Amino acid sequence: MPNPATPIEQKRLTGNPGQRKLPDPEQVMAVTGGYREPHREIGPAGRMLWDRVYQMGKTWVAETDVELLLLTCKQLDRQIDLERIWQEDQTDFHIMRQLLELEKAIVANLGLLGMTVDSRARLGLAEIKAQTAYEKLMSERAQ
Repeated sequence: MPNPATPIEQKRLTGNPGQRKLPDPEQVMAVTGGYREPHREIGPAGRMLWDRVYQMGKTWVAETDVELLLLTCKQLDRQIDLERIWQEDQTDFHIMRQLLELEKAIVANLGLLGMTVDSRARLGLAEIKAQTAYEKLMSERAQ
């Protein structure tokens, strides 16, 4: 599996190490962020996710992400319904399979929205770094 594409912003910050031609900054479309109300009805669990995504990802979740976020919120509402059905009859293999597939889809969509550790690292919003033995010792001493 190939490495994911590096965002253009990250290439600009590092000085374009691949020396490939980058789009002219004047011609790049600016994407506006900020909170938006859902334009379709979502359930209580979906509404909590909607608000949480905008609270945590307000700097990178943009107007163009609204449909994906709405779909993910609806998937979460559907997951709650399927879990309720599963609790009533835990012998139904089909419901369990649907639940597992739906959970995979939710995690994938959250990754696309920048809500997972690896997706934030890819976006340049966080750095995944192992703690050295010295740093671990110093943090234990500070406590």
